[in-house]
Amino acid sequence: MARGRNFKDGLDYFSMDVHLDDKFQLIEAEFGLKGFAVVVKLFQKIYGGLGYYCEWNEEVSLLFRSRCGLGGNDVSEIVSAAVRRGLFDERLLKTYGILTSSGIQKR
Repeated sequence: MARGRNFKDGLDYFSMDVHLDDKFQLIEAEFGLKGFAVVVKLFQKIYGGLGYYCEWNEEVSLLFRSRCGLGGNDVSEIVSAAVRRGLFDERLLKTYGILTSSGIQKR
């Protein structure tokens, strides 16, 4: 199906609750503001790209880390913690190599 000139992927903005749930607060408790920032940047990548998921593999992670100015395993540890806590769907990450969740897809 051909896309028209006015078609675009992703969103220009996404809403964020002012009272974050425990999953999100635990990321910040464990990793500080760096954890908070990484998850928000991942949401920007997801919502600003296709709108409901983003590909996630070693190359994408490397570019993401570079663009965020983070080195080492910071991003990998934060993503793992976010998956463990249910911010991202573990099955979809393992099966399809994507970051998403039912909440992301609903929004």
